[in-house]
Amino acid sequence: MERRPNTVAAIVIIVIVVGALATGGFVRVPAGYRGVLLTFGKAEDRILQEGLNFKIPFVQTVALMNVQIQKAESTESTATKDLQEVSTTVAVNFKLTPNAVNSIYRDLRSDYVSRVIKPNIEESLKATTALYTAEELVTRRAVVKSTFDDILEERISLFNIEVVSVSLTDFQFSPSFAAAIEAKVTAEQEALQAKNKLEQIRYEAQQQIIQAEAEKNATIARSLGQARAKIIEANATAGAIKLITSQMTPEYAQYLWLTQWNGKLPAVMGGESQGLMIDISTLIEEEG
Repeated sequence: MERRPNTVAAIVIIVIVVGALATGGFVRVPAGYRGVLLTFGKAEDRILQEGLNFKIPFVQTVALMNVQIQKAESTESTATKDLQEVSTTVAVNFKLTPNAVNSIYRDLRSDYVSRVIKPNIEESLKATTALYTAEELVTRRAVVKSTFDDILEERISLFNIEVVSVSLTDFQFSPSFAAAIEAKVTAEQEALQAKNKLEQIRYEAQQQIIQAEAEKNATIARSLGQARAKIIEANATAGAIKLITSQMTPEYAQYLWLTQWNGKLPAVMGGESQGLMIDISTLIEEEG
């Protein structure tokens, strides 16, 4: 009877130890993370996936690594190709390569933002702005951003980190240089407007010339048409006269004269007249 308390105590101790071992033998990796398995602090090649994973109690621990999209932001001052000082803020969205988190942990632990991301943002921005003049940073913004993306991605990919997206705010220059750029842009816009106005005037002048040519051609066409009509009419008249002349007889000529006579006899008739002679007495007898 005296041994029973000792037995109960031993059982309780065994249950506690087993429970502790069981609890310490499992680890839960949350969604969006990977687990780096550490054996006495050494990173193993095995990477723990999301969910419940087994580890050796008291021997192994787990370091959780975030593989979701993360953001790093940095404001930098650099120099352009023409040695103008420029300042801009860069925001970079990135994520760790899930199957390489053990290598990242070995090299950087969890300090990858301060040790890799921000320093490479600064160096990449300096390398980019050095390739362009201050004016090109403003007028060729898309090209500048593409260059920065390529340089940054090439640098960061060496650490098994992927660049998802990059955002560049407006480049800020010194007040005097910013005023000079604005004045130049304004002058270029005014020159473009003047050029467009000149092109409009030139176009309108060309349209007027074309219209005048069309009217001139139309007038010439009408004149030619009228001339052709007169020629045709003259030819028709000449043809008719020729036809009548070829068919003329004395009797027909006398008929034509009579159709034009007003019924009065001429007061004087020349004896030497070679004109048409009509026997008046016959006309009077017929009338009587």
